[in-house]
Amino acid sequence: PCLMCAGAILQSRIERLVFGAADPKSGAAVSLYRIFDDRRMNHTVEVTEGILREACAEILSGFFREKRVMSHG
Repeated sequence: PCLMCAGAILQSRIERLVFGAADPKSGAAVSLYRIFDDRRMNHTVEVTEGILREACAEILSGFFREKRVMSHG
């Protein structure tokens, strides 16, 4: 999740986050930031990453590939 989504997860007191593909450019759970490891936060979240990693990464890559094609005409 991005930083804003991670903040919403914390504020909502969600106990567990499960996701497939990390985002190295703007991810806030395990890549660019590790906000759920920050002990200054008022809530902890159990994070499980990499579920169906390859399939999720392919879906994301395909989505953004199509967006680039559409934006370039």
